[in-house]
Amino acid sequence: MNKTVGVVIPIYNVEKYLRECLDSVINQTYKNLQVVLVNDGSTDKNSFNIAKEYTLKDERFILFDKKNGGHSSAKNVGIEYFSGKYVFENTTQILEKKSLIEFNIKGNNHYEIHTVYKSYKAFENVENLANLVYSTIDYIIFLDSDDYWELDCIEECVKRMIGVNVLWFDFKFLNKHKTTQMEIYGYAKEEIITPLQWLRKTQEIGNYLFWYAWQGMIDFSFLQKTKIKFINEIIHEDHHFGIALFSMVESIYIYPKKKYIYRVRSSSISNQKQYNINNNSYLYALYLEFNKNTYELKRYQMSMNWILTCLELIKALKYNANTEISILVEQTFLPTLLDKTLIIFFINKDPLLLKNKLQELKDYFEKFHLSGAECLKYQLPYRLGQFVLTNYKNLIGFMKIILNVKKMILNIKKEEELFQKTIKNFPFIVFSSDENLEIKKIKKHYSYRLGKVLKNILDII
Repeated sequence: MNKTVGVVIPIYNVEKYLRECLDSVINQTYKNLQVVLVNDGSTDKNSFNIAKEYTLKDERFILFDKKNGGHSSAKNVGIEYFSGKYVFENTTQILEKKSLIEFNIKGNNHYEIHTVYKSYKAFENVENLANLVYSTIDYIIFLDSDDYWELDCIEECVKRMIGVNVLWFDFKFLNKHKTTQMEIYGYAKEEIITPLQWLRKTQEIGNYLFWYAWQGMIDFSFLQKTKIKFINEIIHEDHHFGIALFSMVESIYIYPKKKYIYRVRSSSISNQKQYNINNNSYLYALYLEFNKNTYELKRYQMSMNWILTCLELIKALKYNANTEISILVEQTFLPTLLDKTLIIFFINKDPLLLKNKLQELKDYFEKFHLSGAECLKYQLPYRLGQFVLTNYKNLIGFMKIILNVKKMILNIKKEEELFQKTIKNFPFIVFSSDENLEIKKIKKHYSYRLGKVLKNILDII
C-alpha cells in the first residue's frame, strides 16, 4: 500500500461539477496520490479558479494552465509530466503563505502550457522554489472533471494491481439507466484475463468499438514502455487508447464493481449534439473553414477521428511483439473502424486532406471487405427517419419538418452523389456482397424503418 498513484484530470468548462470531482479525490481513503489538473483553456467563469483553489490547499496537486487543445492533449500533459518530460523555471521569487507558486516550461512546450501552479505548502524555503521536479509514480489513473469516484476507489484498485498491467473497473451512470461496457461483456466476478481471452470475448459479443481511458488503473512503467498516448484533436480518443493498451498487456484484472460515477450531460466534450466554439478553441480554424456550420464540422471531425484512429492503431500493432494478438486485433476491430472512415466521402470540403490519408490504409482496405453499415446511416432513409423522429414531438419541431424536409432531401441526394463520385477514386475500397450483423441492426432501427416508409411515400407522390 506504499505505491504512488498519479491522477490526471482534464478540465474544460465544468464549474458546476468540478468541486464534487475534486472532493472525491481529496477524500479518497488512499492518500498516496499525486494529482495533475490540466485546465484546457476553460472559458467559463470559475473552472480555472476552482482548480487554483484546490491546488492551493493540497500540496499533492499541480495545475497546468494551457491553450485549448482538446481532451487528449490535456491527458497527454499528465502522462508527459509523470514521465519527466518537462523542465520548470520558477517565476515566483517570494515564498508566502496561502499563495500559489508559479512556473514556466523551459524548452519544448508543444502543448502551449502558459503557467504551472503549485501550493506554497510544497516548499520549505525560498531556495526550494527552483527545485520543482516531476513526481515519480507507480500507477496512473484518469478522471473526467464532470465525474467522480467512490471514496474507496483508489484503495481497492491498488490492492489488485499486484502482478497485472491494467485493472478495469465498472461504472454507473449518475442520471441515466444504461448498460455499461463491462455489463455488455458479461464480466460479473473478479478475475485476471489475458488479451487473447478479451479478444475472443469481444468477437463473441460483437463489441467492435471497445474503449478504455478512465475505467481503471494502469501500471505506469508499462504505459511508458508501450509509448501509448492519446491521439490529439479527436473526440473518441479512448477507442485507440483502449484497444492498443489491451492488445499489449500480459494481464488484465477484471474488477466489476462500480467505482466510477459517470455524468451524462448534453454539453460534454464528447457529445455530438452541441459545440461551443470560440476563437480560443483548437477547432476554431476548422470552424471557419466550414463557414461556422457546426453540423459539417462535427461530421468532418468524426471523419478525422476514425481515420487517425485506424492509422495510429496500425502503428501500435506493428510495435506489438505478439504477432498473434496483432492479427486478431486487426480482424476484430479494423473492419468496423475502416467502415467508419468512409464518412469523409459524404463531405464536400477536406481542408486537412484526410482523403489522402486513406491511401495509407490501402493494404488494410484490400484485406477487409467493408459492410457499408456506417454509409447506410448517411443515406436518405436513415437520415430522413432520424430527422422526423428528432422533431415530431412538438408544434415547432413539426413545422421544422414541413419547412425543411424538401431541402434536406435534396442535400442528402447531393451527398449521396458526391459519395458515389468520390469513392471511384479509391478502387481498393470494396464492400461485402452479404449483409452482415451491423447492416441488419441498422435496418431494424426506428430511424431507418420510418425513413424507408416515408421515402416510398414521397417517391409515389
